[in-house]
Amino acid sequence: MKRSDLAAFVLLFLIGVAAVFYVGYLWIETIGWEQLWLLGIVLLGVAVVEGILFARYALHPLAKQSNELERLLKDTLHELNIPVATIKANLSMLQKSLSDPKALKRLKRIERASDQLLELYKEVDYTIQKNIDRIQKERFDAAQVIAQRLEMLEDMLKSKEVKVELEPLWIEASKQGFVKVIDNLLSNALKYTPEGGLIKVIAKEGTIVVEDNGIGIDEKDLVRIFERYYRATEQEEGKGIGLDIVKSVCDKEGIGIRIHSKKNEGTTVVLDCSKVAV
Repeated sequence: MKRSDLAAFVLLFLIGVAAVFYVGYLWIETIGWEQLWLLGIVLLGVAVVEGILFARYALHPLAKQSNELERLLKDTLHELNIPVATIKANLSMLQKSLSDPKALKRLKRIERASDQLLELYKEVDYTIQKNIDRIQKERFDAAQVIAQRLEMLEDMLKSKEVKVELEPLWIEASKQGFVKVIDNLLSNALKYTPEGGLIKVIAKEGTIVVEDNGIGIDEKDLVRIFERYYRATEQEEGKGIGLDIVKSVCDKEGIGIRIHSKKNEGTTVVLDCSKVAV
């Protein structure tokens, strides 16, 4: 809303209020206090008219701008998907035609970079859908998704001892939202577990557990652990938003979350998927 439009609206509002009070003064002077409630109806009418004018001239442009921005983001995402798909298709053909180990290694790096672009595409798309409340739920095996995310982190997990126990766990939820939850939990376990430390990832009987024997969290900090930007330790880099994202997605999807932790002993995160299991 332009300053000139805002000034005009404020001026109109003040004139309307002044006019009502002036009419009220004349009413009392000539008729008295009888039927003064009619003045209240007039005041209500003025407020309604000004509210309509404000919505039309101030809020409508904002809504239009928001819709245009949403459309631009969706169109951009759609166009981004095309070059990424082209890169992956050509990579696949090159990998079949080349035999030089060095060349294949370089192609592998390009493939990983294109996969990261695709993940960013999915994340931005998920964020847009979440903000306009159009998240599409789908049926998938949570254990399979966890296995895929562990494979993506394979290089970083080499410095830890990792124990994985995954049984099929079919749930109905936003797959991209679930991926965000698992990525953040695995990232935290990696970040706060020392080299050679133990990380357990378990999925069975409707429950997912991510456990580590890292630095842990003090009991007094557990009550604030889901607060955005709150960090229980300064020992590792981070922005303090990972667990806030996890909690937000879990609440929206109907997944229960509990955290058990002790300082210098480790942390266990338990996801209760019983309500979304199929």
